[in-house]
Amino acid sequence: MRATVLMENSTPSSRLLARHGLSLWLELADGRRILFDMGPDEGFIANARTLGVDVTTADAAVLSHGHYDHGGGLPAFLSACAAAGRDVPVYVREGSFDEHVSGTHASRHAIGIDPELARDPRVRVVSERHDLGDGLTLFSTSRRAHPSARSNARLLRRCEDGRLAPDDFAHEQSLLVREGGRLILVSGCSHGGVLNIMDAAEGLAGAPLDAVLAGMHLMDPSGGSVEDACLVRELARELDERGVRCLTFHCTGIEAFSILRDRLGERVGYLHVGSRVDV
Repeated sequence: MRATVLMENSTPSSRLLARHGLSLWLELADGRRILFDMGPDEGFIANARTLGVDVTTADAAVLSHGHYDHGGGLPAFLSACAAAGRDVPVYVREGSFDEHVSGTHASRHAIGIDPELARDPRVRVVSERHDLGDGLTLFSTSRRAHPSARSNARLLRRCEDGRLAPDDFAHEQSLLVREGGRLILVSGCSHGGVLNIMDAAEGLAGAPLDAVLAGMHLMDPSGGSVEDACLVRELARELDERGVRCLTFHCTGIEAFSILRDRLGERVGYLHVGSRVDV
């Protein structure tokens, strides 16, 4: 599988836009193309053009969770596909279009996605596990055996009774890729904890993962620094013992990546806008 980063927080090129968010273009060995997340706005489409990628040729699109920095570009994608005469299915998890906010009950700001988009017939709401066929599986997990980001406590969602409650991230989904005898996990922000998501993927596959392509939510979004250095070092130890190759970006943060790199060396890499890598 080849992955191209269409949107991320940073870029080394003046020709490409950088935004706080994520969008990945996944090209599988069998020729299928998957758009995984769409960044906060239409900027990922501009970057795609510069990189020679036509996002309207995707066989499917996936929204990893219901936050604007991953799904704010969804209207632009739907419009581009309509203009190209393409009917690309967009797979979202139940609850993705609920109201999502960051902050406290007294002081908060919206971080969700326009709920009107849920009415679009191309948007397909899936449950905890959904098979896309030929080795691709979307899945969610409520397992929390390993720690998740402390900053999750500042993220709330509107419940059915109208009150705001801590987000349980039931609207988060990841992609398991079985290809050429290898197992690859693709995750957007890993709000549920990257080790918990890895455990769920390995449970589905019945074997250890070979590679993980994921944001790990190790950065404090308010200050941009590492959220918990001790937690990152423990994560690095666990990843080292598992022997998995890791490629990360976005919410992991450079400071946390440096800690991971100290332990994992060349088995971990940081991707930015324009990165192209064979996973």
